[in-house]
Order: sequence, then C-alpha cells, then structure tokens
Amino acid sequence: MRKINTIYDTIQKWFRLEKITNGLTRSELRSVRTTLYVQFSMFLMPTLLLVPVYYNEPPETHFYSYIHYIILVIPLIFAFFLLKLRYFNFSAVFTLVAINYHLGALTLAQADDPAPLGFLITSILSFLMISKNFKVSRFLMSILPLGLFISSQYHYRVLGGNALFGPPKWIVSAEYLIPPLILLCFLIVLVVYQFVKAVDIAETKLMEEHEKSEKLLLNIMPQEIAEELKQKGASTPRQFNSATICFTDFEGFTSIAETMSPKELVAELDRCFSYFDSLMDHYNLEKLKTIGDSYMFVGGIPTENKTHAVDCVLAAIEIQAFMNQMKDIKKSQNLPYWELRLGIHSGEVIAGVIGEKKFAYDVWSDTVNIASRCESSGSTGKINISGDTFELIKDFFDCDYRGYIEAKNKGKIKMYFVNGLLEKLQEKDNPNTPNSQFKERYALL
Repeated sequence: MRKINTIYDTIQKWFRLEKITNGLTRSELRSVRTTLYVQFSMFLMPTLLLVPVYYNEPPETHFYSYIHYIILVIPLIFAFFLLKLRYFNFSAVFTLVAINYHLGALTLAQADDPAPLGFLITSILSFLMISKNFKVSRFLMSILPLGLFISSQYHYRVLGGNALFGPPKWIVSAEYLIPPLILLCFLIVLVVYQFVKAVDIAETKLMEEHEKSEKLLLNIMPQEIAEELKQKGASTPRQFNSATICFTDFEGFTSIAETMSPKELVAELDRCFSYFDSLMDHYNLEKLKTIGDSYMFVGGIPTENKTHAVDCVLAAIEIQAFMNQMKDIKKSQNLPYWELRLGIHSGEVIAGVIGEKKFAYDVWSDTVNIASRCESSGSTGKINISGDTFELIKDFFDCDYRGYIEAKNKGKIKMYFVNGLLEKLQEKDNPNTPNSQFKERYALL
C-alpha cells in the first residue's frame, strides 16, 4: 500500500510540475499545466491507436500513419523538454504547431476524416496554453488552425478535391457552406477570447487583493506566524528564554493633544510611529502594538537570536535622536513638542496569537511588566534599561548606573540610562552610527 501511495504521489507531483513552476502566477501556472496535459494527451491517444490503425485502416495507409505518428511524437517530446527548461510559451507554440501539422496530415490523407474538427479545438487551446502577455502569439496560433479548417472544407466540400487516399463522399455549394463556417470560426475566437480575458482580469484583481491582504497580515504579525495561521488555522504559543521588550511613551501627551485638532493629532502620531516602524525591519525587531501614544516593540522573536538587546538599544537611540530633531524643529517654530520616555528590559517571554476573529500577536510574562515599569520610571529624552538588559549590552554602549529604583508593584529594580555607543565603537563624524569595530564585536554575539 505504501508503494502504491508513493507511486501515486510521484505521478501527482509530475502532473503538477512543482519543481519548474515556482514563482508563477495562477494564470501562468494554468497555461503551463494545460500545455503539459495537451502534450500528454496528444502523445497518449495516437500511441493507443497504433494497433487499431493496423487492423482497421487500409494497408496502403499504414506507412503514412506511422510516419506521421513519429513526426508528431518527436516534436512533442522536444516541446516537453522546453517546458522543463522553463521556456513555457515556446513550448506551447511548438506543441500547437506539431498538433496542427498532424491534423493537417490526417486531413490530406482522408477527405472524410474527422481530423479537421481538431483544428477548432487547437484554436481554443492557444488561449489556454499561451500566456496572456503574448497576445499576438495567441491570436496567430488561433487563426492558423481556423484557416486550415476552412481551407480543408472548401477544398473537399466545395471544390470536390481528392485526398491522398480517396475523394469526399459529399459536396455542397460554397455559398451554402462557407459563410456558416466563417461565422462559426469568428464566434469561437470571440467567445473564447472574451472568456479567457474575463478569467485573466478576475485573476489579476484576485492577486492584487491577495497581495493587499498578505501585506496587511504581515503588518499585524510576523511572516512565519502568518504562514502557520494560514496552513493550520491556529498558532502554537512559544516560549523564548531571552528576548528584549521596549516601551515608549510621550511625556505630556494629553495636555498637548488638547491644543490640537483630531486631524493634527493623528498626523503627528502617524509621523512618529511611521518612523519607528521603519526601524523595525532595519534592526530585525518586531512591532507588537500601539496603545494610544505608547509604542511597544520586541527583539528576539519570533526567531531567536543573541543580538536582540543590542538591536533594541540601537533602535531606541535612533528613536530618541528623531524625537530630539522634532523637538528642535518645533522649538524654532514656537510650537508645542513631545518628548519621549523609553524603557527596555530583557528576559523570558511567551509569544503567540490571541483571538479568533481579530488576530493579535502578543507577548506575556513578567518581563513585559518590568519593561513597562522601566519606561514609567525613566526620564524624558532618555533610554532607561534594566540591569538584565545592561548585562547584555554593556560591551557596546556607554551607560550611567542609576541604582535600585522603586517600580510600582515590582519593588526596587536595578536601572541604567544609556548615553550612546561606546566612544571606540562610534563613527568619528556621527556618534550614533556604529563603526567597523562595533560590527566585528556584534558578529561575535
């Protein structure tokens, strides 16, 4: 049973072309798979008919049939290898040319063979096998078989022309047969084109909406958590032995906010938080949430690393530098300005997704509470860190020891103010920018 399942899985993977279709859109994937199915069908059907041809067709036709079978199969095999080499549209065109040639050979052999009806099918297949980006090729490979179909019908049914192995059995006048055939061909192209066009438009819109929803989902939670949710419908909470939590809070936010219109208030917050967001990817950090004027981010999750404390402090330095710059600009314009308190603590956390409808990626543990106390126990314009975080970043940053500071409901906590990078780890012209020596030391963590 296991061997049968293995064979079935192998066949299924072969038909899905998983190895060569990575990165394709739905529309492109559909075209490639249709090409494969047509190649397989057109190889299988004539092969199965080899024996019936021998017993059912006149002996004088056997050599002709087998020769053209070979002429069909060889190009189909070549087209299949083009498909494996990712020349998808070239493979589709080559396949259609081979099939139309084979149908043409059958049409020339027998005047009453149903082969010309195959031209109607191949004219439709061009829209399904060739990518929508190759419109000219689509129409050419659709018009070609329709032209061959009308020509064969005119030659045999109107002119009464002979085939290689016999004349036609019935003949009608041109004005009776040709106009309906032309109209039929026109309708086939028009209807199929409109159908495929509608599918392409729908798929394009679907992809755009999918990209929007993916982007929105990744703004809410980390990529690996989002993937887990999509695949399993749930995310398993994980424990991290060491992570760094950072809280920010604007000093005097309420009093200043009262002097601003709602639009101005939201615009100001958006300007600050958007800059904070830009630092998250740069320092491999994860934004968790904003609560009013408070911004919370974390380092070391969902992928564990040993640099999380240093990354958080680097981001914090840039955040305070940004707020100081905003303060100078506002001061020069005699406008009210916000100042920021920033608290950081490192320790053990549990991270996961809560909720069933409005998902939220969050962290829990006493580490979060202590980080919040570090923020509220800090000073405006400064970065206040706990002793645990200091032990992780002391080789990189210059810090002032504050002593044991009383924290609400947590007793006394050892705290430090971060002044900036150690002097020997700074760029000469920019004290907030790490130099090469910093990067060498950082790489050893």
